[in-house]
Amino acid sequence: MNNAQIVTVFNNMANLMQIRGDNPRKVQTYRRITRILDSLEDDIIYLYERHKLTSITGIGTSTAEKIGEIIETGKSTYFEELKASLPPGVLDLMDISGIGASTAARLYQELNIDSLESLKEALDNHKLRELRGMGKKTEENIRRGLEALLNYKQYKLLGDILPEIELLVTRLEKLDVVSRISIVGDLRRKTETVKEVNLLAECDDTEALKDYISHTDPGVSINVTESGQFDRDMLFLTGSEKHVESIKPLIEEKALESDWTHGKTESEIYNTLGMSFIPPELREGRGEIQAAMMGELPQLVNLNDIKGDLHVHSNWSDGYDTIESMAQTARNRDYEYIAICDHSLSSRIANGLDVERILNKMISLREISQEITDIRILMGSEVDILKTGGMDYPDEILEKLDVVVASIHSGFSDSKSKMTRRIIRAIENKYVDIIAHPTGRLLGKREPYKVDIDAVIDAAAENNTILEINAYPERLDLKDEHVFKAREKGVKLAINTDAHSTKDLDLMIYGIYTARRGWLECKDVINTLSFADLARLLKIKL
Repeated sequence: MNNAQIVTVFNNMANLMQIRGDNPRKVQTYRRITRILDSLEDDIIYLYERHKLTSITGIGTSTAEKIGEIIETGKSTYFEELKASLPPGVLDLMDISGIGASTAARLYQELNIDSLESLKEALDNHKLRELRGMGKKTEENIRRGLEALLNYKQYKLLGDILPEIELLVTRLEKLDVVSRISIVGDLRRKTETVKEVNLLAECDDTEALKDYISHTDPGVSINVTESGQFDRDMLFLTGSEKHVESIKPLIEEKALESDWTHGKTESEIYNTLGMSFIPPELREGRGEIQAAMMGELPQLVNLNDIKGDLHVHSNWSDGYDTIESMAQTARNRDYEYIAICDHSLSSRIANGLDVERILNKMISLREISQEITDIRILMGSEVDILKTGGMDYPDEILEKLDVVVASIHSGFSDSKSKMTRRIIRAIENKYVDIIAHPTGRLLGKREPYKVDIDAVIDAAAENNTILEINAYPERLDLKDEHVFKAREKGVKLAINTDAHSTKDLDLMIYGIYTARRGWLECKDVINTLSFADLARLLKIKL
């Protein structure tokens, strides 16, 4: 628990009070408390443990007790009571891009909109235009945000559903009636979102298997195959429609007998068709058939090729864990290096570091590096790209950093041309090493901002700037199609977790899946390099 997380709880309390129409003075009190806590330079836990919270102007006994409960238990009873006092659908409104607490409050209080369904009905009837200050443009922006949210609600994030289904398959493999079982379809290809989960099974009692699955939480579709044809069906049920349609003419051309696949593995089936085995992530109909026939498929990057993570956070900004904890956990993964990239000043909600704090952090990190010598701890920062395209720190700070990760956290509504110029200017900055989550999307929550991604990729190629594949399951940004384009232009990429806790370091695998879907090899990914080679590439002083 750190300052930023405690600030977030109080900010959310104020939001909920405002939505339900509490006394404005009370709402403002909680807004003021949020600002006070956000402005503190001292660690809130430090102050709490030394009984110094009430010595801060504006923090009374009641607030100190609420802070103490959050620190001690990780949650707030009052916050939970506030959530329970509103229809659960009201909170969903704030998942829509462009709807904050003020707008949600007006929708709820003035139009009785308390769910996504009632919002859609109000939009269809142009009810929002009846509210003062909400014209056609605002209504259309909210409609687009709602459509994006509803579209994604049909899908599950890869990072949410894959662990659950892998656990289910492990349990099903132990059933006596099951001979073989596998994930197929989109989930096996590791698409970023999954609409339907498909399994393929060879079993003695289909009804018993389906009955077992019906009593589990995940919703899955089960396909049952006959003996000797498991790999054939796995191949055809895994590939995208375009991939499978590309294979069918090859089968017809060879006039293969009906039972030619009996007992053959997937690899053998592909070989019989005159091509090398195609990894599931590539089976999208993007030229993989031709590449496989010519023996030109990439040697895809794997998780065990990764030697470090170049974008993680600590409790100096909005992370949960200390630099020491992050570094030791990374070393336990056999990493050679880790870059601690806490936020810059403009990211106030993320407890961004001003110049004085980042200089103090540099001193602290050097001291930690003297104690933890079996991994290189790099001094980095996730530096905001300002609306002008300039950086949130002056050059004299940027040049002191081992790794500069530049990203956008504001001005998401900028025009396409303005956003593109903004990012390209950052790419052209000689101190910027990596552009983080380059399109700014949050799957199911926020559409990518308007940006000419081809122009960004071209600029990265021209300036030898690295683009990030952010492995966080809600981001996976760059997406696979953009990764493929970057690879074709010779742009190097970094697969980073954007970890805010030691547990988040496990998210690297989702970035790997995206990289593989983008046809990346080790040579395309900078954090497959040894530290010595990485240091030469990024001009890190050894």
